[in-house]
Amino acid sequence: MFEDAFYIRQMWSFSRALDLALVDEEVERGLQISLGERHGERVAYIAMRVGRILGLNKESLVHVTVAGLLHDIGAVGYMGEEYNGDQHIFERHCLTGASIVERFPAGRILAQAIKYHHETPDPLYCALRAPVEDVTLMARILSLADRVDLRLKRRLSSRRERDGIIEWVTKETGILFYPEVADAFKQVAQKEAFWLDIEQPDLLQIALGLLYGQWQMPATRELEIGFTDDLAATFADLIDQKSKFTARHSRSVAETVKRLARGKGWGDDGLHEIYVAGLLHDLGKLSIPRKILDKPGPLDPAEFEIIRTHTYYTHRLLSEAGFPTRMVEWAAHHHECLDGKGYPFALGEKDLDEGARLMAIADIFAALTEDRPYRLAMSSGEALALIERGAGTKLDKSLFDLAKRVLG
Repeated sequence: MFEDAFYIRQMWSFSRALDLALVDEEVERGLQISLGERHGERVAYIAMRVGRILGLNKESLVHVTVAGLLHDIGAVGYMGEEYNGDQHIFERHCLTGASIVERFPAGRILAQAIKYHHETPDPLYCALRAPVEDVTLMARILSLADRVDLRLKRRLSSRRERDGIIEWVTKETGILFYPEVADAFKQVAQKEAFWLDIEQPDLLQIALGLLYGQWQMPATRELEIGFTDDLAATFADLIDQKSKFTARHSRSVAETVKRLARGKGWGDDGLHEIYVAGLLHDLGKLSIPRKILDKPGPLDPAEFEIIRTHTYYTHRLLSEAGFPTRMVEWAAHHHECLDGKGYPFALGEKDLDEGARLMAIADIFAALTEDRPYRLAMSSGEALALIERGAGTKLDKSLFDLAKRVLG
């Protein structure tokens, strides 16, 4: 029970990261739909409630909840202009999403649900036009949950609006919605608490309460080797895909900070943890619009203010996912400075441990040695010379001396 609950909690946080990436005016303009904030978690909750009515067992309810959280994971790589005029975008994101989640626990089950979540009884509205027998019950549930949430406003719905959705589902049964799933949804929709739940900021706790009863979960958990590594690598790729100029930035930071930590004599466990933290250090950058990330010239003050928020979101998302505090800080404090003039927490020398200080150097080095919209990549020597200007005030001087030996 504890393992499943912590797994859902972790995936819930990463679902919020996906929503940060997809709630973007360029995406909405291309798709011609508004995904809305908290889309993944709301789809997961609707799917779980419908699955309960349909009699899914506890294991299957966990699967359909996670599939709901991740159902749009294949869309993150197709940002902005790539959506425009592409009639196959829904097909592509279903297939891509299915391929991504195959490496996760119960990957085959998740993949089948996500692959077919845009299928409908009427082939005219299907993404893949798959044979009806290939569309699993979980995929049918996700199809309804996805469409229902897209129709919901991001405010407390009125009785009239709720009744309108129920009438719409009834009208479209057999066309957009599979009859057994539509009937189950209408049973759930009769409960006023269902609609009120969807609006609550603690929807995760509500979902876990329905699945497992009321009990307390630890705030953090030690890192697991295996699935968490796959999850971190997957999201590192998604982060870097958001901009054409950051194709390997997250992996480059992870590899660089691991080299630095090894040079400091860190043991295997620490090296593994800081590598994963490096992969996820820019998780909050999923919240930054692509037009800012790819801007060819200097950012204006308002744009720079938006960019600065990404480390805050990294901290929030990793904390909510239950990562150990030290790893959250290594990942999220890479723009903090020894002189207290960094962001977003304005921490000082006494607040930044060795891992955070190493991450700051690794992030700058990786960024300088990569192409950017406004300049070409520097050589290692050029990058280190530039970094040296901040050594002793913004960056740790002794660790910079290490960087010269390890990276030079």
